[in-house]
Amino acid sequence: MTSGARIIEGHDIAREMLRDVHGDVHDLSEVHRITATLAMVVVGDDANTLRLIENKRKRAEEAGVRIQLHTLPQETSDDEVITVIEGLNNDNQVHGILIQHYLPRYRDARRLIEAVDPAKDVDGFHTRNAGLLANDAPAFVPCEALAGVHLIKHFVEARPIGWRALVVGDTHRTGRPAARLLLNDRCTVTIANEDTRDLPEISRQADILIAATNRAGMIRPQHVKPGAAVIDLGRSRVTVNDELRIVGDVRFDEVREVAGWVTPVPGGVGPVAIAMLMRSVVTACRRQNRLDEKARHGA
Repeated sequence: MTSGARIIEGHDIAREMLRDVHGDVHDLSEVHRITATLAMVVVGDDANTLRLIENKRKRAEEAGVRIQLHTLPQETSDDEVITVIEGLNNDNQVHGILIQHYLPRYRDARRLIEAVDPAKDVDGFHTRNAGLLANDAPAFVPCEALAGVHLIKHFVEARPIGWRALVVGDTHRTGRPAARLLLNDRCTVTIANEDTRDLPEISRQADILIAATNRAGMIRPQHVKPGAAVIDLGRSRVTVNDELRIVGDVRFDEVREVAGWVTPVPGGVGPVAIAMLMRSVVTACRRQNRLDEKARHGA
């Protein structure tokens, strides 16, 4: 039994990353006269989604990334949304495209994501980017998964070769890409879900436990190996005393007594994920303008 986990707060490292991005954006502007630009497409006026978008807008401002916000009425059809996306695909002044995460259930989210040019898919959700990641090739990676693994390598172990890792949750947005990243880092990876039999017994073997089910409070102390690193990628809205709160998959106050490291929600992975998004916009900008290729050839 450990004496209490080290809390992995994401705010400080996110600020450092945003400062680095700001420097890269400044160089793009001063040297190449290019402004790194992210277009965000939002359908409807869900208050929680708009708060998330506003948070990203503020972080983009810190990083110097220009934002184009395209807010469409709730009744906008999928075909009309795709028309907007196609226009952004063809706009050379736009380098990254972000589709809101919490699309209404009746929308075909996969169709909208696949409409985005993979070269501008800075969220890393397009099947082409998923395929590149699966083959350990350069790709855009879903930012929450990327942030979670980055925190492990920054705070826990820079080279977790041979570590046992369990990812609970297999969605294409978080669980699967996190597992793929850990495999690429030579971890021994198991993927489970909320229906996995004997989950506590399996999870207690893991040196790294990544929770990505979006089921509030699913991960309890009995799921955690003493001293393990617990990374919470989950995000759920719950009402406590008539107050809406954002919580993770991990019962933080209980698990911190067993784990070696644990991320809180909010304040853990989230800030770093947004910083990763801004970094991906700069990467997309450089690739689309072939700047890295020119640098390699001395241009």
